[in-house]
Amino acid sequence: MDGTDKKLLDLIKGNARMSYQEIGDALGMSRVAAKKRVDKLEKAGIIRGYNTYIKKEDEVTMLIDIITTSEGFDKVLEYVATRTMYVRQIYTTLKANHIHLVAVSDSPEDIKYMTKIIEKACSDDIKEYHARQVRQIIKDVYGGIKYESGSESNTNTDS
Repeated sequence: MDGTDKKLLDLIKGNARMSYQEIGDALGMSRVAAKKRVDKLEKAGIIRGYNTYIKKEDEVTMLIDIITTSEGFDKVLEYVATRTMYVRQIYTTLKANHIHLVAVSDSPEDIKYMTKIIEKACSDDIKEYHARQVRQIIKDVYGGIKYESGSESNTNTDS
């Protein structure tokens, strides 16, 4: 991946609907050359898909951090990956036995219930469990949200 590819990625991560002509114009190349670069990045697995951010005023986002026992890590990971309909993203980190989840729902009650169910179902395998509701999204390059000082327009409701 060269510097032009990096510039291309910066362009489309803020607006994945850019036409090949717009990308080419911004990078000083033809639309055909821009399409070939995008195709190459897709085939290499660098571009994995395109998303649409749909803003819902009543959407609640929850960040969940779980530290498991060594023996329980795989069990907890499987549980949260297969039995939790509100979980959008699951990460494992370099911290030993750490799982980080991002869960989203339009119901504060449903998402709180989900967190309690995870904690209860996996209690024998969990050493630490922290669930925090997001108050405000400050920046999300994939969701089209940019930081604006003093802005409360991207606020999720506290419960």
